[in-house]
Amino acid sequence: MGGVGEKIIMSALVGVMSPLLGKLGNLIEKEYAELKGARKKLEQLMKELMAINLALEKYSSMENFDVQVKAWTIEMHELAYDMEDSIDLFSYCIDHEPVSTTMGVKKVILKNLRKVKKIHHRHKFAKQMHQLQVLVNEAYNRQKRYKLEEGSSSKSSAEIDPRLPALYVEVQKLVGIEGPSKEIIERLIGEEPTWQRRVVSIVGSGGSGKTTLAKQVYERIRGQFSCAAFVSVSQKPNINNLLRELLSRIGSNSESLGARELCSDQQLIDELRACLENERYLIVIDDIWQKLAWETIQCALPKNNNASRIITTTRIKSVAQFCCTSDEGFVYQMKPLTKSDSENLFLKRTFNAEENSPSQLEEDINKILYKCDGLPLAIITLASLLADKPRRKEEWERVLNYIGSMPKKDSKLEVMDKILSLSYNDLPHHMKNCFLYLSIFPEDHEIRKDILIWKWIAEGFIITKQGFTLEEVAESYFYELINRSLVQPVNMVHGEIEQGCRVHDIVLNFIISRSAEENFLTMLDGQELPSSKSRIRRLSVWNKQEYPMFISKGSMNLPHIRAISICHVDGWTMPSIVNLPVLRVLDLEGCRALRNDHLDCIISLFHLKYLRLSKTSIDRLPVQIGKLEYLQMLDVSSTQVRWLPESIIQLKRLMRLVGNELILSDGFANMASLQELRVLDGCNCSINFGKDLELLSNLRVLRIMFRCQEITSDPDARKKSLMSSLCKLGGNSLRSLYYESSATGVDCSVDSWCPPPILLQKFEYRGVRYFSSFPKWIKPSLIHLAYLDFRIERMEREDLRVLESLPALTFLCLTVKRVPEDGLMISLGAFQCLTRLEFCNTDGPGLTFKADMTRLEWLKLEFNADKAQATYGSLVVGIQHLCSLKCIDLTIGMISEDENDPTEETIKSVISDQVKMLPHNPKVNITFL
Repeated sequence: MGGVGEKIIMSALVGVMSPLLGKLGNLIEKEYAELKGARKKLEQLMKELMAINLALEKYSSMENFDVQVKAWTIEMHELAYDMEDSIDLFSYCIDHEPVSTTMGVKKVILKNLRKVKKIHHRHKFAKQMHQLQVLVNEAYNRQKRYKLEEGSSSKSSAEIDPRLPALYVEVQKLVGIEGPSKEIIERLIGEEPTWQRRVVSIVGSGGSGKTTLAKQVYERIRGQFSCAAFVSVSQKPNINNLLRELLSRIGSNSESLGARELCSDQQLIDELRACLENERYLIVIDDIWQKLAWETIQCALPKNNNASRIITTTRIKSVAQFCCTSDEGFVYQMKPLTKSDSENLFLKRTFNAEENSPSQLEEDINKILYKCDGLPLAIITLASLLADKPRRKEEWERVLNYIGSMPKKDSKLEVMDKILSLSYNDLPHHMKNCFLYLSIFPEDHEIRKDILIWKWIAEGFIITKQGFTLEEVAESYFYELINRSLVQPVNMVHGEIEQGCRVHDIVLNFIISRSAEENFLTMLDGQELPSSKSRIRRLSVWNKQEYPMFISKGSMNLPHIRAISICHVDGWTMPSIVNLPVLRVLDLEGCRALRNDHLDCIISLFHLKYLRLSKTSIDRLPVQIGKLEYLQMLDVSSTQVRWLPESIIQLKRLMRLVGNELILSDGFANMASLQELRVLDGCNCSINFGKDLELLSNLRVLRIMFRCQEITSDPDARKKSLMSSLCKLGGNSLRSLYYESSATGVDCSVDSWCPPPILLQKFEYRGVRYFSSFPKWIKPSLIHLAYLDFRIERMEREDLRVLESLPALTFLCLTVKRVPEDGLMISLGAFQCLTRLEFCNTDGPGLTFKADMTRLEWLKLEFNADKAQATYGSLVVGIQHLCSLKCIDLTIGMISEDENDPTEETIKSVISDQVKMLPHNPKVNITFL
């Protein structure tokens, strides 16, 4: 492997050491560190750990490690965990003061007893720290004594670049590249090519075929240019070398290659500009990782109006977009191979041209292709591996079953491992643990963003950033993983944008392998059970009935465990005695056997920060839930839990509370850290619940329902109470509001929302009543409003103009009863950011489009064909202008049966003619009512 795995372990470890140093620093500042010179000892320990951390950072930048370094880094990893656990337990014992209700002499006695107990905890902690310091000293001295750094890096110039073979693939071996090549060539040098310089940036994950595609396009069109060059960058590019190589490849002979070694970057850029100024050039810059690299390189490529073309490839979307900032640039997103192309590629690489695949291997081939999921590198790598294996079913099944661990055992998979390692190693240190954490989810699982980021927060992976909440920072990490093509975005909820992700099976195997190497995670999924002596830090079990029973019987060593995810396991029940003192995350989603009484022991998990009981059979929470004072996230969605215990208001650190029509008692404003509350039952909470709501100054997300069945619930008074609180929350931090009402009564158009919610990003309304008029609070000044979904009796033309001018609007769903007699038309240049539009006017003519909406990809329209014909004169509603569309969903009402009215077939023909004019061949679904 040449040290790839060791470097990954080292990089993740730097992330583990950082929170430890922070907690140790906080401990030194507290007064109880004064016990018998404890402060001095802790300060010395801090210095040694900082020195170790510097060594770890140094090692993480090296390519190869020997056995000693690997063993030392793993030892440091375990020490860091143990020290952090000791600090957490000590801090809890010292800081935790139970509420006392006693008075008089008894109160004095209890106070003195607590002092004695604290002294005991201090002595115990001092002893633990002394023992750990001895281990740290020994490790630090060993690192210095053996001078590990001198032998740890052995990067050799003979090491093969794993990306190199992609440049020299025989044309007859290429599969699925014809279509993408034609599309890019058409955009570069179409029938009427522009004379301006044009840039196309190909973006995709490692192994998706970017370099191969760029090379094929380059070879096909290079003859049309007076000079051409193909050069590769790297993660840490030497710009001077790259510029000299570029000069050499375009054939500049002004100076010898040796003489140019003395030239500065600026001199080389000036020479390149002079060489290319009057040429029609084609340049490919392969594998760009940084915006700064492109910013420098593009200085050497003049905009000379000679129809020059540049192709760049990158794994990072933001870099691709940066390369194409001009109007003439465009980004090409790599697509996975189709099922047919995947099979073709696999068979070409596995069997001889004249040989048919054995019928007994057909099932295994399908499983392999499913795992590869259209990723060319994975298909080629596995095909090359299996080409040398006997054509026996059991041999292929063995490879398939153990593919997750193969990178450590079979050199054929080393290239794939190195390709993925490039992306992993390029991650910032603080994001590496977040990436490894994805191994806690099973294959093909669609990972909800909110579940993932709140687990990151509970684990302490998120670094605080001034001016941002932990959730906002965590979200930025999530989107950065998407940006770097390490995970694939998934629209898990209708209308939402990138609310989830999935991990390619090959990437997941890579993560699992690295997580196992550094004891980051133990996943029980067909593997052997870990030794009872193993220190398990995180445990994941999905859909496996046999393992949870084994765990609940205490057959594992779990006192050091930080996270447990036992999901969709029917047989799991909480053990009666739980000794999990440092557990932070407990996820029991879908464990149907879980009962109310099983939760009584949860109150002993005093460090618990994340508790998820979604889709279990419980219908109440234990009264003592308020004792979990560190709890940050509680999820009881898809359960029968409605009434929450009064003690829940004691959870002052709770930031996220999720359930179904939850009923809170008076005083829930005491949960001052609450950022997200959903879904609140507006009919059964106290009638004055709005007073508590308005005091939640940190509340960002609110979902509330009014399903009032009884007259005595007084829905009008409750809605007014809500409106009063919204006026306060809108001026604070409220970002998202979901409002549902099945009750009649006062108009819920929220015209009284004053002042307008200046930070609002999302607003949804569902209810039996429509807004009687357009909400007055919706104004162009709401610069953050990105998502709107509501119902309205009548939409006027000026209302549409207000919506068109919202600068950040990306999703709009409107259900409208009536429109003006002459209909509605979207203006030229409107909705600059809109990507998804629903306009439901079932009994009316709908709306039409005058010009292109440059970002609109998804369109849903509901309208009546007869009324559209009468209002607009035809059924040509302007779809042909919407050049970015990828999906069209039309629901068309048919009322009249007059022989002159359009038939269903006529309507389909008209729509088809419009769609044919669109470049992306969008999917079309037409339903007639």
